[in-house]
Amino acid sequence: MAVDTNINQFKQGRAVGDIDLNYFGGESIISVRYNPEATSTNRLKAGEAVMLKDLGADDVAGPPIVDERSSEHTETIFGFVKRSLKQAEFVPGDILEIAVSGACMFLKASGALSRGAAVTAVLATPGSVKAVSTKTHAGIVLDKAADGDIVRVLIQANGVAVGSA
Repeated sequence: MAVDTNINQFKQGRAVGDIDLNYFGGESIISVRYNPEATSTNRLKAGEAVMLKDLGADDVAGPPIVDERSSEHTETIFGFVKRSLKQAEFVPGDILEIAVSGACMFLKASGALSRGAAVTAVLATPGSVKAVSTKTHAGIVLDKAADGDIVRVLIQANGVAVGSA
């Protein structure tokens, strides 16, 4: 199922980073801050997996701090960047929303996926997921998919541990 984002349609099509199957009080969305000390020039994009970050004495209060992941094998997934209609990309220090365990998000299939398959986030292409092998678990696919299809992923991230990058 390809994405269709024609603004003249009655209902918007599927887009990476959008939430599905939500109900009042059950969205599993939280506000976080992108690591203000990040030295990377990368910007977080909709559907990108993020990890929880500990800044030591510098982050005593405020929203949780998240950072981009640099490894599919060792860094745990805390959540996925939710699509924002106001901002396409987020720079260090920005406040953004992420979907955490329990949310259902539209993401792009990187390869054929069967319904119920366990998936992980693809670092090279933010917003994409692929079948899990030895990498960090992100959730399960609710739709059958071919390569490039937009699918619903029930997020079951294992990111309770603080990332140590």
